[in-house]
Parts: sequence; structure tokens; C-alpha cells
Amino acid sequence: MKVAVLINSNAGRAEPEGIKNSIRRALFRADLTFYEPTTREELQTATLEAAKTSDALIICGGDGTLNVAVQPLLQHRNTVSIPPILPLPLGTANDLASELGISERIERGARLVLESEPKFIDVIEVSSEASTVYMLTNGGLGVAAETALLANDVRQWFRKKPIGSDFVKALGSEIYELLLAGQFLTGHTRKWLKGWCLSVELAEGTSFDTSAPFIMVNNQPGLGGKYIPAPLTSNTDGTFNVMLVNSPELLRQVSALMKMRRGNIPDENICPRTETTHARFRAKDGARDLTFFGDGEILQSGVRQIDVTCLKRALPVYSQTAVAEALS
Repeated sequence: MKVAVLINSNAGRAEPEGIKNSIRRALFRADLTFYEPTTREELQTATLEAAKTSDALIICGGDGTLNVAVQPLLQHRNTVSIPPILPLPLGTANDLASELGISERIERGARLVLESEPKFIDVIEVSSEASTVYMLTNGGLGVAAETALLANDVRQWFRKKPIGSDFVKALGSEIYELLLAGQFLTGHTRKWLKGWCLSVELAEGTSFDTSAPFIMVNNQPGLGGKYIPAPLTSNTDGTFNVMLVNSPELLRQVSALMKMRRGNIPDENICPRTETTHARFRAKDGARDLTFFGDGEILQSGVRQIDVTCLKRALPVYSQTAVAEALS
């Protein structure tokens, strides 16, 4: 069995030599090839090339690493056969690995390549006039997207400092909560809402205008290891969840987010939600441009219209939950 291992050495818990040794012990009978790309372009090139000759791909990093790696695979899915992917959770956020039940212990997680049958999960296609990209977990527009954009800028700033990289790794996914809290406390969210208005069209024919500060697009129940915006959503049913925090009042916004953090479903009147196969988001005339984040990455920015489409079971992955299902 040929297994390609792609390691993002900048990921939160990545230590390349230790990762290699652990995977060698777990998969000592496999034909292993290791890659240590240092840029986004190198990661995508290595992933695409490895997919052509490998029976499985192990991607070591977080959701952002995985998102970058799968872009060329999904863009060329009609001409390149995508081998099953195992996301080893070593990054800032590891939402997909958590959803798939993959252990943070590298040896145990890596053995899923041998011990489980791959399953196929839905992929969310996010298109604009500028580009077509893909996400696997959760994303959306509004304040959450602005926070993700700010988090990326803050991380880049810290990484230029002498001990910045260690600080960023130690902070992990807490950076999102800290920055969001800062925006609430400074009143930035209220100022940001000025000029924010968009129309939403769903596959079922429903359409409406909204100035909701949080618009979430969810392909699985949780994100950030804490928030559960869509507890009944599945990443294998061919639909995704759209949820709005539809109140201009700061206290109601915070209350809704805290309920999600506790795993509770917020009031439908404050947080309307629906399952759909396609959604179109369009900035109203005179309103600010749209930014869309997904898998912790900024996928679209400065665009006027975004189309979100579910690609049913488009990506093969290894999963601990598949093992549990097979044994039950």
C-alpha cells in the first residue's frame, strides 16, 4: 500500500521528525513517502502529484492545511482520482478530524488507514466572480468572517516576532474567541453593521434580505471544538445548514453564541436556520462587499455575489466513526 504523508511544519502541534517516526511505527508495512512543503503552492503541488501514485494521503495539520491541500484535488476531480484522505489533527483547529473521530495520538490516528474503510463526505463549493474554491467543515459571512480575517492578520504579525510562532501555537483556536470578544467590547461589530445588507436565495425558492451580523454555512454540527451551530447537520446527506444570528442587539447576539457554545439550539426567532443544497448571497446595491470564510481560511473577499453548492459525497476520507458503525 502506497501512502503519501504531507506535513505542515507550521501547524500548531507539528514536529516533523516525531510525526514521521510515529507514522512509521503505525504503518511499518506500508510504502511511505513523506513531503514537507513550506508554502501553499508547494503543498498543493505535492498533494496533486502524490494523489496520482498513492493509495492514501495523510495530511498532517489543521483544517486550514487540509483546505489548502484539497483545493487542486477537487478542482481536478473529473480527471484525477482522489485517494482516501486521513486528516491527522495537528493544527490550530481540527474540526473535521474531530467530526470523524480521529485520535490526536498520531500512531492511533494513522492506523485508521489500515483499520477502516473510507467513507465519502460532502464538499461545499464556494463560487464568486473571482474564483471557485471548496470547504469541508463550517464557514460563513458577516462578523465571523471578519474575525477569521483578523485572526489570520494577527497570526502573520506574531509569526514575524522572535517568539511569535510559539505564542500562536500555544494560543490555538482561542485566538478566534479573544478577537471576537474584543470586537464586541470595543463596539466594532456595531460600527461594522453600517452598510451591511445582502439578499439570500435558497434552492427551494425561498429568498429574503438580511442584515444579520452572523450568517453561518455549516457542513457539520460544530466548529472551533466548542461551538455547535448546527447540531442536527450531517456531512454525508447532500445538504448544508444555513443559520443566521438575526438580531442587531449585542446582548442577543452574545446570548445566542453562548447557547451554541454550550451545545444548545438558540431560539428560532433569533437564529432562523434551514437545510439546503444551494444558496446565493448577493450584496445589496450600496452595501459593503462580501467576505466568506471556511475551514478557518478566507475563501472569498471583496466580491458582490457568492454561490454556495453542496457536492454530495465528493471526498473520500478515513474515519473512526466508520469503524464504530461497522462494529455495531
